[in-house]
Amino acid sequence: MAEQGRMGRLFETFDRLSTREKMLVGGLISALLITAAVVVWLVIGRQISNLEERNKGLRETLTQVNEQKTDYLTRKRRLDAYQRRLEQNDVKLVRLMESQATKLGITIEDFKENKRFITEKHKKLKKTQSRTKVKDLVEESQTVTMRRISLEQLTRFLAALESRQEPIKVTQLKIDTLSSDRQVLRQVQLTVSTYRNEEVDLL
Repeated sequence: MAEQGRMGRLFETFDRLSTREKMLVGGLISALLITAAVVVWLVIGRQISNLEERNKGLRETLTQVNEQKTDYLTRKRRLDAYQRRLEQNDVKLVRLMESQATKLGITIEDFKENKRFITEKHKKLKKTQSRTKVKDLVEESQTVTMRRISLEQLTRFLAALESRQEPIKVTQLKIDTLSSDRQVLRQVQLTVSTYRNEEVDLL
């Protein structure tokens, strides 16, 4: 009731004002309302601007994450595929090299085998009751000598080895040519290597 009385007296006071005074009061009220609206708009606008900046940062971060995710998945697929090749590699280098050489009319004089561990987890990890073996990456290689073969024969021989599904690489190659004919190779010494994950006893 008291609030209604105050409002009633306020309207009565406004009614007693002259037309010029009413216009001034109305203008003042309008100015206050406009000022309040501008202040509210500035505050809201600043908040919207800050929100847009944060959203922009989040969008950029998400874009980077998606790009890195794609790159990561691509690399992971390649790594998984190579790991499968290492796990499934049961190639016998001597048999394979002799077979390919025979097809091309090449004679291999001798084989020198070498084997080394690229990783040595079997030396670093401790043997326990639940774990007595571990898989290490192993390189097996064969060094061979071939004489009096053509450059084309050698090229086809190397391509036949390195184009296989198994991880096979020619890691060393030494060629001596004939001075009379550069297309004929007097002697070729090469090392062919393959790689596999091999189960090894822990020391």
